[in-house]
Amino acid sequence: MRRILFPALLVAILFAQLGATAAQGRRTALRSGAVVKTALNKKLGKTILVDAAGLALYEFESDYGGRPGCVNDSTYHCSKDWVPLLTTGQPHAVGAVKQALLGTVKRPDAGVQVTYRHHPLYIWKGGYGTKGDARPGDINGQGFGAQWFVLAPNGVPIQVGP
Repeated sequence: MRRILFPALLVAILFAQLGATAAQGRRTALRSGAVVKTALNKKLGKTILVDAAGLALYEFESDYGGRPGCVNDSTYHCSKDWVPLLTTGQPHAVGAVKQALLGTVKRPDAGVQVTYRHHPLYIWKGGYGTKGDARPGDINGQGFGAQWFVLAPNGVPIQVGP
């Protein structure tokens, strides 16, 4: 009886492990894309787009035709201070974010950047003598150079200051 029971138990454990591994693989695949969600920004009194960590997402007025204009060029190094929201898969909408407005664009300086209503999305790291966004609720890049603005859930830039 032991000779039959032990191998059967091993087979059951093996199938359980394979099932758990397959389920884990599906969960990982579902999370491979960047997350864009919404949060009420108290400084603006408006709901804005944020990343998975709750940091404000900005659009750059000089981006044209859905293409990123903020790149790591030899003069300004824009994407060192305005970090593109990159993804390795399809981005995911959470909250009031509309999945149909999410997209991606290939960056000229490497990677795939998330877009919302054809606006490439960025996070303000800080630079040019100003403080970056370090925690949820920060919007230190809002209105920077009259070119950088957070976005409302409908994808329209909010062009008012805090």
